[in-house]
Amino acid sequence: MLTHFNDKTSRQNWHRELLDNNTCSLFEHPSIWPEKEPLTRVHAFCLHTNHLHFLLEEIAEGGISAFMKKIGNGIAGYINERHGEYGSPFQGAYKSKTIDNDTYLRYVFAYIQVKNVFEQFPGGYTVAENNFDAAYEWTIQFPYGSLFDHLSRSDLDSRRNIVEPSLFNGLWTPAEFKIYARDVINGRSHLGTTDKNAFRGAFL
Repeated sequence: MLTHFNDKTSRQNWHRELLDNNTCSLFEHPSIWPEKEPLTRVHAFCLHTNHLHFLLEEIAEGGISAFMKKIGNGIAGYINERHGEYGSPFQGAYKSKTIDNDTYLRYVFAYIQVKNVFEQFPGGYTVAENNFDAAYEWTIQFPYGSLFDHLSRSDLDSRRNIVEPSLFNGLWTPAEFKIYARDVINGRSHLGTTDKNAFRGAFL
């Protein structure tokens, strides 16, 4: 859904069309579909069992709202069909925060991609915090977070087509990000504020 819902075009039977086109196991944009017109740039994400975190940059008017609506409806439709239920599985609409400066932007990258994923580390967050190096390597391979896309050398990298890597790569080298992430986990990062509107973090 993160790959195929980030598009101005909505397709009612998108999953069936992927199956029919033999691309369901891939993240390719099928040739039978019109050229993709992204709604947002997805810079980071983390998927939990009961909520989601995104770092999004809007590139089409109303793009973030449209993307989040598609994700919410897609998850609700899947759950309702699977369990014979009706309605939304979420407590309310998604929440968003504007990221208005470079310091905050850097923090949110680490918060979503490392701190959030550490919560899912075997043994829990405290175990991950106390074993940072091992937990960080585990986080890079965690398939439901975007650090996999930014830093993993897996064969799947080029086929997920979810995140836009240029912003992340422009802020750090891989080694620098690990140092910064350690600072965030150890509580050594600081946030500032300005009045600029650039990015929004979305939470569902």
